[in-house]
Amino acid sequence: MIAGLEIRAERSGDEDAIRAIHDAAFGETDEGRIVDRQRATSGHDARLSLVAEVDGAIVGHCLLSRCPVEGAGLEVLALGPIAVRPDRQGQGIGGSLVRAAVGEAERRGSPAVVLLGHPTYYPRFGFEPARPLGLEAPAAWPDAAWMACRLSGWFGGVRGVVRYPEAFLPL
Repeated sequence: MIAGLEIRAERSGDEDAIRAIHDAAFGETDEGRIVDRQRATSGHDARLSLVAEVDGAIVGHCLLSRCPVEGAGLEVLALGPIAVRPDRQGQGIGGSLVRAAVGEAERRGSPAVVLLGHPTYYPRFGFEPARPLGLEAPAAWPDAAWMACRLSGWFGGVRGVVRYPEAFLPL
C-alpha cells in the first residue's frame, strides 16, 4: 500500500486534474475527452468515477460505465479509461484503482466488469477472456484484450453484445 493513498469518488473541481492525468498517461487527448463526455451525460454517476489521491494530489483516475448487454436483459459495468500520472506509474496506484472499481461494481450488484486492456496485466485482478463467457465486444477487438471479471451476481448462460455509452464512440 502506498503511504497517503486514498481512492475516492470524483468531486466537483477534479475535472481538470483528471483530464491532465489521462492526457499525460496516454500522450493524447482521446481518453480525457471520453471521461469529459461521459461526465456530461444525464446518466453519469460521480461515484463510478474514482480518483487516486496521494497527500491531497490526484495521481490517478478510472471510470466505470453502465453498459447494457444487448439481448441478455442485463447490464454490466465497463472499466476504462484508467490512467496514472506518468511519474507515479509502477507504484501500485493503478492496481489500487482496479481493485476499488471492481469492489464498487460488486457493491452495486453488477454481475461483471468488462474492459479492453492488456491481457498480461488484468488477469491478476480476476479478469479473463470475455467471449467464452458469452459477452461479445461492441467492436472487432482482439479476444485476448477483451476481458471480464465475474462478480458474485454472475450467472451462466449470458449471451449478448456489450454496448458502450455514446461517450466512447469515435471522437
